[in-house]
Amino acid sequence: MPDNLVHRLRAGATIALAAFVVISVLAAPPPPEDRAEAIGSLIRCPVCAGEPIADSPAGLAEDMMSLVREGVSAGLTDQEIIDSVVGAYGADAQVLDPPFNMETVWLWLVPALALVGGIAAALSRRRNREALGS
Repeated sequence: MPDNLVHRLRAGATIALAAFVVISVLAAPPPPEDRAEAIGSLIRCPVCAGEPIADSPAGLAEDMMSLVREGVSAGLTDQEIIDSVVGAYGADAQVLDPPFNMETVWLWLVPALALVGGIAAALSRRRNREALGS
């Protein structure tokens, strides 16, 4: 076999092996504790202002994280775990990143509308200044 062909075959095999490793790492599910931490970072601690239960030292947050870990161990989906924790603690537990649905549409639209309104006001003021200056 010519050296050029052998070199290309080795390079192709190396690339294929590297791609296999990368895909395997990306497709593998996260370890249970990492998954629990990720879910816990989505739920607001009722004791600490704006802090997720995963980062809170409060006893209540630790209890809530225990529920999250139990849900992960039981094989529940992320949403099922969040729903069970929020359901168990009621209004005291809130999701830090609320889903986009008809109940939360204003949480998502008000900031966008305020941004659009601010840009429109700035453009209008600029046009008025330019009109007065001309």
